[in-house]
Amino acid sequence: MKRIWLLWPMIGLLGLSSAAQAGRVCVLETEKGTLVFRMFPEVAPRTVSRIGELADSGFFDGIVFHRVVADFVVQAGDPTGTGEGGSGQTIPAEFSHVHYIRGSVGMARDEDIHSNDSQFFICISEQPHLDGKYTLFGQVVEGEDVLDRIRQGDRILRMRTRPE
Repeated sequence: MKRIWLLWPMIGLLGLSSAAQAGRVCVLETEKGTLVFRMFPEVAPRTVSRIGELADSGFFDGIVFHRVVADFVVQAGDPTGTGEGGSGQTIPAEFSHVHYIRGSVGMARDEDIHSNDSQFFICISEQPHLDGKYTLFGQVVEGEDVLDRIRQGDRILRMRTRPE
């Protein structure tokens, strides 16, 4: 009987962290315009929480898009601008059955599937080969046309979360 009672506070805490992130969007202001993406805490709760923390702390402000591949992705989140850096805190992968389509936001990683840190990418076009292999945590809902204007070296001016 004690074990059941001990679980109730933990279930409540898990519910609060998901509820705190539910209905939030990330506003990504770039040199080429503003993108807004809805975050998916029900799909990738740890990732949404961590990216939200980093965004709201100003971590992404001034960071460049270090990788832009036509008809594939724009990628940012590395404070060194080389594609080798991050925040220094990795989070485990959170795979789902959500498909990578134009405007999908996912976590970049290296060969280690649990090496997600602060680098993220936004798909310029549908990318089914990424499905189930990279953590997908959001979808662009405003400013999709900005994706086509971003070039390598363009800066993120400001990135913050807000209620939807």
